[in-house]
Amino acid sequence: MNALRWLSFACMFGLLGNEALAQSPSKYDPGASDTEIKIGQTYPYSGPLSSVGEIGITQSAYVTMINDRGGINGRKVTFISLDDNYNPAKSIEQVRKLVEQDEVLAIFNPFGTPTATATQKYLNAKKVPQLFAGTGSARFNDPAFPWSSSVLPGYVTEGAILGKYVAEKIKTAKVAILYQNDDYGKDYAKGFKEAVASSPGIQIVKEAAYEVAEPTIDSQITQLAASEADVLLNASSGRAAVQSIRTISNLKWKPLHLLNGRWADIDAVFKPVGMEKAVGIISTQYVKSLYDSTWDADPTVIEYKEFMKKYRPGANPASALNVQGYLFAQLLHHILREAGNNLTRDNINFVASNLRHLDFGLLLPGVKINTSPTQKHLIVDQILTRFDGERFMPIE
Repeated sequence: MNALRWLSFACMFGLLGNEALAQSPSKYDPGASDTEIKIGQTYPYSGPLSSVGEIGITQSAYVTMINDRGGINGRKVTFISLDDNYNPAKSIEQVRKLVEQDEVLAIFNPFGTPTATATQKYLNAKKVPQLFAGTGSARFNDPAFPWSSSVLPGYVTEGAILGKYVAEKIKTAKVAILYQNDDYGKDYAKGFKEAVASSPGIQIVKEAAYEVAEPTIDSQITQLAASEADVLLNASSGRAAVQSIRTISNLKWKPLHLLNGRWADIDAVFKPVGMEKAVGIISTQYVKSLYDSTWDADPTVIEYKEFMKKYRPGANPASALNVQGYLFAQLLHHILREAGNNLTRDNINFVASNLRHLDFGLLLPGVKINTSPTQKHLIVDQILTRFDGERFMPIE
């Protein structure tokens, strides 16, 4: 067969393949039909971590944009995002409503380790995809829960990145650890400890845990400062992250401050406490910071800003929460589009577990999205950075 005939045959085969796909019979589970796809979610729109509700609001706005453009594969998306107050009991109540009353096809990006953990067994028993929960807990990469996945980098892995930095660059240090008393904080501390375990010059001299419901963590920070540690690993969240930076400054304690990447957030944490107090904080990042003028001419950043102007007027486009909300919504769009006419829960879970080399434009260069049935943390690649008072600078 000559090259021209082979090419003609290949093109014909491709066209027939596409036509066959378009004419393939649709398969539906609850939450999907010829005209609609229902997706559910819980977020803390109230309570101690209410600031992250911006992520859910931006995702809802993105879905509105997609529906304005005709939906996904001809279907409109109904996106139901409910408040769970960052309360596990409330999360269980809301998720049951979404599954049993609203009959959603899947739960997408529910926020929080304790809340997503509380609903994990229920959703897996029901075989409802718990897609990319807002956590990096190791239990969301556990084969015992095949219907669950997480959107954040694994906490053990992220803690290990910071531990490796201390072991290789600092070499001799007394370390204090602050951690949230749940899977999130414990996993983070575990990864760090494992990374420094073989370094005799690194000594962990004091640890302090706190509960999310505690109104203040001043006493924990005071205890850690009294240890005279010269490195602090900070696995806190929300208002506790703000309080930790403020109290460290008030005590005039000047450790090398390692803050988990999720809460190394300019708008939610650094601005409320005072940007100057956050100078020198080291963290991991995976999305482009719009406070960095490097990205001003980036086409994907320009497109994102246009979206924010039209669909989230008045919201801060530079907020990392809104950047992440847009990025995660792009992921949902991709999964539903790739599922095509096979809108079963099993196929949605299959697509989400087999993402290959996705490069959404708001990710930092070098960061790609890859998942598999045995690697279900969405983000693996991360960039180590230091905050200079205005932006995050990569650490070479």
